[in-house]
This record gives sequence, C-alpha cells and structure tokens, in this order.
Amino acid sequence: MYNGFMNKKYKIIIVSLFLLFLISFFFINLNVLNIGNQYIVENIEEIENAEVAIILGALVFDDRLSPIAADRTDTAIELYNNQKVNKILVSGDHGKKDYDEVNTIKNYLLEKGIPSDDIFLDHAGFDTYDSMYRAQYIFGINSAIICTQKFHLGRALYIARELGIDAYGIPADKRLYGKEIYNNTRESFARVKAWFDIKLKSLPKFLGEKIPITGDSQKSWDIKIIEDEFINNLVSSAIEQTKQSVTYDPSYFQIDYPNGDVPSNKGVCTDVIIRAYRSVGIDLQKEVHEDMKVNFHLYPSKWGLTSPDTNIDHRRVPNLQVFFSRFGEELEISENPDSYLPGDIVTWDLGRGITHIGIVSNHYQKEIPLIVHNIGAGPKLENMLFNFEITGHYRYKK
Repeated sequence: MYNGFMNKKYKIIIVSLFLLFLISFFFINLNVLNIGNQYIVENIEEIENAEVAIILGALVFDDRLSPIAADRTDTAIELYNNQKVNKILVSGDHGKKDYDEVNTIKNYLLEKGIPSDDIFLDHAGFDTYDSMYRAQYIFGINSAIICTQKFHLGRALYIARELGIDAYGIPADKRLYGKEIYNNTRESFARVKAWFDIKLKSLPKFLGEKIPITGDSQKSWDIKIIEDEFINNLVSSAIEQTKQSVTYDPSYFQIDYPNGDVPSNKGVCTDVIIRAYRSVGIDLQKEVHEDMKVNFHLYPSKWGLTSPDTNIDHRRVPNLQVFFSRFGEELEISENPDSYLPGDIVTWDLGRGITHIGIVSNHYQKEIPLIVHNIGAGPKLENMLFNFEITGHYRYKK
C-alpha cells in the first residue's frame, strides 16, 4: 500500500512538472512572438530606412544557395536597390573549410551587382542569437532590417530588440518551402533557447576584433595579409577597379604616350592589369613599347604589324605574356591553388583563339584565390582561376 501511494505521488509530480513545462513553453513562445512580431513589416515601401540589411545564413550546396538562402539574399538586394539600407551584413556558418554559407552568399551578391564595399561578412553567425549579438558587438550596428522567412523572423527580431538593435524585419517568403510542420516545431524550441539566452545574457561562441559597419568591409572578408607594400598596393588597386562602372570595349583608341589610357569608363581584360600597375608607378604602355622597339621579332606577329604601335601593343594579352616572361618571373602552371599568390598574373585560353588575363587577389573561397578580371561585364572579383585552360603564370615587380 505504501508503494502504491509513493507511485501515485511520483506520477502526480511528473504530470505536474510536465504541465509546468508545457505552460512555460507556451508562454515563452508567446512572449517572444508578441515582442518580435510587432516589428514585422510586410511591404518593402513601408519599412523604415536602416543602416544595414542582415541576411541570416541558411543551407548552401557548394557554390549554390538553397531556396531559403536565395530568398533571404534577394530580399536584402531589394532593400539595397530601393535605398532602404546602405550596407548588407551576411551572417552565417563558416566553421568548417568545406561548408561556407557567408562566402557563397557574398559571391551571389557580387554577381547581382552589389558593390564589395557594402558587403560585410560575419563568419561566426552559428545561430540567430550569435548573429544578432555579433551584429551589435562586433559590427556596431544600431539599426537593421532582418531578412529571413516569417516563421523565423519573430525570434530574430525579439533577440535583436532585446540586445538593443533598432530592428525591423521583412518576410523573405517568395515561394513554398515544404517541411512547414518541421520548421515551426523546431522554431518553437528555438524561441525557448533564445529567451533563456537573453535572460542569462549568454555570450556567442566567438567574439573577436571589432569591425565597424561604417568602416572597411574588406576587414571582414577571407583575406590574406600582404606584407609586401608594392604587391599590397597592386592588388588593392585591382580590387578598387571592381567598384567602378566600366563597359567592356575592345575598340582601337588613339591614346597619349607615355601613361596613355583609354576612357576610364571603358576597358578590356588587359586594362585591369595596365591600370593596376600604373597605380604603383609602372607604365606598361611605355615598358612594352621600349622592348618592342628593340626586340620586335620576339613578339607575336599575328596582327600583321611591321612596327610597334603605342596605342594597342600593351593591350594585347600575347604581348604582355612575352613581356612578363622576359622581365618578370615565369612561374609553373599548376592545379594547386597555393601556387598562385596575390599579385600574380595569370593568362587563359578561352577557346577559339580568345585569350584572357587577370590578377590574383588576396581574397579566397574554399582556399582558392579570387581573380580580378574583366571578361565582358567590367572588372569583377571572382572564383574563376580554374575555369579555363591556364596558359601563363607570371610575377612581375620592377
């Protein structure tokens, strides 16, 4: 009889605790949503301007965004293009070499024409709480528009608001995603965790050096520090060209000599190299011409020329290949990305007799250096080193 009484007592305790858990679970979810949901704005025209759009990371597949990640990113692009924000912060999981949400989203933003100056990356946004905490602490964000799906938005806004960010949100739901029951169930538990994180004043997994959202976005990117001042200035000049509007134009131009240049809003792949070197005091127009005057026979004769032409010689990839091999280092053509260092010059065969040239940057995606080049849409910073057959690899420093 005593055992029966004790068993009944334990059952009452267990049931009471379970009911207490359910009640607490319900009211915590209600509290989080009551606070967060009041800052959701459905219409992009009606949302208040803010410093930055925050893209919360989501699943990516190698170099491709999942539908959820793509819609969050497209929403941020709409906010930027409608001048609702000045900057975009990509916060996601980049804790492993073989999984990288932030750079995959960053590359998508660059492809859509968002200037690199306005893209900031948070590589340690492992969950929504970490993303919001780091947005305020690391990047110094005071006002933001959060871009995520509606099932997630209330929690994100609750965290941001409780951490002192003047945050609003716009739903990024542009399609049906499936797994609605799973997403809502998972989110209900995540709201409880967020509530406890706020009440306990939890710290994120990583903090680190502060990178003001009003400062240099490149400090938040995956970059290697260049110790050599010449190479650093050369690469920086090349990257700076990606922020300018340049129409691809292979026309023949009459230009000054020396230090002549085609109109600044026009250019081809070679002009990226020429302008980068000119910024560090090397005039490739003059250097190539002076060598061709003496050694014209060493340069390709495919254009039917019988004498040098200061207007065009330095703007031809095969001529630059000869020049760099004669006066710089001609390096091994390798499939190992580590062989290509910032400031190196690379040439490619695009097929059908078309040649191409670019400069290796100090930005990386999955250990592969990004290239600054102009293949037809103006200077871009892209992961294309191994997209075509490499025909030359050079290092030139006067």
